[in-house]
Amino acid sequence: MDNEEYRKKIELEILQIIEDGLKAHQMDANRARELARYILSSLHPHMTLNQIHDVVQNFDDHFSELVPVVLEVSRDYDEKVKNAVVNHVGILLKQGKIEEANVLLKKAANKEVKLKE
Repeated sequence: MDNEEYRKKIELEILQIIEDGLKAHQMDANRARELARYILSSLHPHMTLNQIHDVVQNFDDHFSELVPVVLEVSRDYDEKVKNAVVNHVGILLKQGKIEEANVLLKKAANKEVKLKE
């Protein structure tokens, strides 16, 4: 799934949360409108995965209803970073660059690694 499809998937999940909240009377129309406006102003076409991740991390600061979306995006992002780090560390080790591999692993453990776009 490319970044655009991923962004649209997130938007659909949020739309489902809004719809479910309205049907269950856990959200009123004003709250739904406010949430929708915030999402539309935050998520834009052609964002990188890093940008999507960074924007989504703030969603639950404003709307507690979006915690499940924030957690899912965080899990997805962390998994992609982990896979990229493991692959790169493997390459570094094969090249005998043990110190570089160690530095990369420490950065990854401290969440200092971003995906290359």
